Amino acid sequence: MLFRERYAYFCGQRHRLFGQANLTLEQLAAENFVSFTSDQLGGNLSPLTLFRDQQGFTGKIVASSTSFEEIYRLICAGFGIGCLPTHLVRRDVEQGLLWRLPPEDGVVDFDIQLLWNREQKMSQAETVFLESFQHMLSIREPVL
Repeated sequence: MLFRERYAYFCGQRHRLFGQANLTLEQLAAENFVSFTSDQLGGNLSPLTLFRDQQGFTGKIVASSTSFEEIYRLICAGFGIGCLPTHLVRRDVEQGLLWRLPPEDGVVDFDIQLLWNREQKMSQAETVFLESFQHMLSIREPVL
């Protein structure tokens, strides 16, 4: 495992909820969503889908993409609210470009892991990279 990503809901400056303190999950329930294409049952981000279903969210997914940058851009443009990894947008929140929405502790954590095919023949550069990366991981403390 490389690290754990925490996802939380955000909206952009052009969204009507931007800057509103003390919002509740109920107030988010009917909002339109911008989402990753893997945010569906059976997808890598299906826990986000389950969270919305468990909370009774009824808003439509108005846009989706596989690209973090595209999802980020759509949220910033005010197309809807969406879940993003908190560590990637921390500076944007501090600069007032994004507004963090409930729940305060975020929605879900995802473990990011290094995977490779042991059967695949690798170039010398790939082998050196993978061995270096594995060595770095072996000498650092795990991030949980």
